Amino acid sequence: MQTRRLQSAAAVIVLLVAAAGCGGGDESGATEAPLATTTTTTATTTTIGEGTMPPDPSSSAGTAAGTEAPTATEAPAATEAPAATEAPADPELSLASEAFVDGGDIPVRFTCERDNVSPELSWEGIPGGTAALALTVLDPDAEDFVHWVAFDIPPSAAGFAEDVPGDAELPDGTRQAENDFAPFVQPGEPGPGGAPFRTTGYDGPCPGSVHAYVFTLYALKDPVGLPGGVPAAEVLAALDAAAGSGGVLATAAITGFFGPEE
Repeated sequence: MQTRRLQSAAAVIVLLVAAAGCGGGDESGATEAPLATTTTTTATTTTIGEGTMPPDPSSSAGTAAGTEAPTATEAPAATEAPAATEAPADPELSLASEAFVDGGDIPVRFTCERDNVSPELSWEGIPGGTAALALTVLDPDAEDFVHWVAFDIPPSAAGFAEDVPGDAELPDGTRQAENDFAPFVQPGEPGPGGAPFRTTGYDGPCPGSVHAYVFTLYALKDPVGLPGGVPAAEVLAALDAAAGSGGVLATAAITGFFGPEE
């Protein structure tokens, strides 16, 4: 009997100890459940003018303490001013004839074998600063034999009409030199075609075979200043000197060909 009572008492003690262990957790090392964390989102607004625009909810910047200022738009690059337009260049000096084209044949009318008259000539593009013009007609196939030299032509002139007379000085002030026929024939002496030689001014081609005849126009800073009727060589020397000193502003040339008729 005594033994049973002891066993019962022991069982009661065990039960009390177990109960005490379960109920004492609130005061001992039991871990409390973590409190739910609440995240507070502060909405920000951007003011544009007088109105208010809410932040973009899809942007991560909306949950930040403040919204970053928008990036400033760069000003467009300045447009360069257009380059200044250059003044148009002066037209080039040019020489032409209705009687023949450059590189073509000179009609027989303008040679000693027929009428021996000078061809019509025209020019344009006289440069600024021109004080006088000069014209030469040479045969390079005969050592630059001179067929015509006219000089101190007024810069206002636009050309020569056909059949310039063989005078030492023309009404407009143009002067003419003796050509290279002067040592060999007398003025008025008839040529092979019956027309007279002038010996001053123009006398046309009289070759034994096909030759080239170069017509050259000069724009000069200063007049040649020689009297009319001087030998052509003197005028050519003055033109060479002007070219060497910068006195020739521009030149233009055309070439015609002629040979004796068969």
